[in-house]
This record gives sequence, C-alpha cells and structure tokens, in this order.
Amino acid sequence: MLPVLALLPGNQRDRARAIVQLSFRFYLAILQFLGVIRVDVEGGGRLKEAGGRIVVANHPTLLDVVMLMALVPRAQCIIKHELWTSPLLGGLMRRAGYIRNDLPADALVEACRQALDQGQSLIIFPEGTRTKPGALPRFRRGFANLATIAGAAIQLVVITCDPPTLFKGDPWWRIPVRKPHFHLVVDECLDANMYLRYPYRSIAARKLVAYLEAHYAEKLRPADH
Repeated sequence: MLPVLALLPGNQRDRARAIVQLSFRFYLAILQFLGVIRVDVEGGGRLKEAGGRIVVANHPTLLDVVMLMALVPRAQCIIKHELWTSPLLGGLMRRAGYIRNDLPADALVEACRQALDQGQSLIIFPEGTRTKPGALPRFRRGFANLATIAGAAIQLVVITCDPPTLFKGDPWWRIPVRKPHFHLVVDECLDANMYLRYPYRSIAARKLVAYLEAHYAEKLRPADH
C-alpha cells in the first residue's frame, strides 16, 4: 500500500489519508454489494464542510470509525498507540499524521488544536468505547475540555444499527438474525464558544457533556416512548 502514496497528488499526509478514506469506502461498498449490511446517511454533505470542526458521534458498533473515516474528507483522529507502532499499519498511520493517544495531555491538546486550525476535521467518540445495546451514551469530559480550549465548532453525528451488531462484547463472526441497517444522521453543529461564558472551564465542560448526553438520549430514544 505505501508505494501507492507516491502516485497520488498532494503531500504525503494527504496522500496517506486519501488511501485510508478510499480503502474504507471500498470496504463498505463491498459489504453493501454482497448484501452483508445496509448503510444510509442523512445530511452527509455537511461532513464535506466540516473542516476545522470536531466531529462527535456515539459509538454503538465496530464499524463506526470506518463509516466516518470514509465520509469525512481530511479526517484527523486520535489512534491507539498500538496502531502507531503496528508492523502492519504503523507506517500508514505515521504518514497520515494521526495523533497518538499516549501523548502527554498538553501535547495531545496542542496537536488537536493545530489540526483544527489547519482546517482538518477531528473525529472523536466521547464515550471512549462502544455502547452496549440499550444503554445510552455516557461521555467523558476530555473532548469537551478540548472543544472549549480550541473554541471549535462541534458537528454532531447520530449512529444507529438495527439489529445491533458488532457491539461491545459481540464476536465479529456472529451472524445477526437479519441484515444490519446502519443509519447515520449528520445533525446540528454547535459552537463551543457559547460555553465560554462560564467562569471555569470545568463548569463549561460539564455543561457541554450534559447537553450532549441529553441530546443523544432524545435522538436514540425508541419511537414508541
């Protein structure tokens, strides 16, 4: 894969990210062509305009990262350090300039802020791990602190999957009872600056997390409730 980078236009980082995006698009296209899954996206055009924003999504399945990386141009993300040093994928991760999750806190925040200032879209799953079926998202405050420090816009994405599959603790080889339907809704865009009216960033972060948890609870509530 890495030799292909030299054949694509743009700088090395952009070429590497193009490889990742095209690979994920191809993977999803194959899964849909074979009838393994169905994917619908509402408001996908907003993701093409998400440069300089934090793209926040709930995290019900193993494919969430794949779908967002396939949809978001110039996507930046925070990856596990195991991927950074992986013999198989490490070279591509480093060339793509993705951010390691084991950086010191100050360096991690600065790397994210620089990415946003450069017009990159930073994909974050604030839960930190996949949600168990039936459970509502519970967000960590790290992303909220970053959003208020950077004063970044937050593009919300709501992801559902019916029937639930590839959720936390679910073996990847388990076949669901019917074809899984993944539905992504590119929702409203928030301005994190409106939370800066609070005297302390810790309060702003709590308020932002509380708002988003309530927002996702409303969006994910079953229709008959």
